[in-house]
Amino acid sequence: MRMRIDGCDVSLDLPAGSTFGAALAEAGRKVAAQGRVVSRIVADGREISTRFEREMADGPVGEVDTVDVTTTTPEALFREALDGAIDLSLAIRRDAETILSSLRAGDLEGAGPRYAACIESLGTFFQLAGAIFNAIGTGVFPLAVDSGSAGELPTPPVATAGILERLLRTQKASDWNAVADILEGEILPNIDGWSTFFMALKETLH
Repeated sequence: MRMRIDGCDVSLDLPAGSTFGAALAEAGRKVAAQGRVVSRIVADGREISTRFEREMADGPVGEVDTVDVTTTTPEALFREALDGAIDLSLAIRRDAETILSSLRAGDLEGAGPRYAACIESLGTFFQLAGAIFNAIGTGVFPLAVDSGSAGELPTPPVATAGILERLLRTQKASDWNAVADILEGEILPNIDGWSTFFMALKETLH
């Protein structure tokens, strides 16, 4: 397998029979040694998402001809992740408000397609929010703030996964009044809390 990092060929010190996941882990160590982080992986011309990366991890390296790894700085990736999370949270809020209007009016047919898309967006958003928060906690995304301003950051919302689970259980029971109540009373405040948290984080970047 040919491995390129930012367009340059690199050699990987891997034993025979190594997996695709092992090759990516070794590439990641080389990237980290340069103070950078992986931002994009393309295998044989196909961009690899986190899900596909997990699915391919146990496959032999011989199944892939060429892997192109693009890197960036932790700060640039942090900015990109924050911007994406903020934009997605605002879009979810707009969709949720429209869904609420339809549900409160008893228009289940009108709410259905937008609700399905909103649930998918919520799942993506909560995964992204958790990943950003965990990366901050582990130091992958270090905050360039002094102790005084760091203490003023809002606390990130809790029970996010639980709220989504309750929403899905209520949806399965076809209790649409309760679905509307959870959207209005729990989902929207949770999304607003995350938006406030991410916007405050963005203000700390120079």
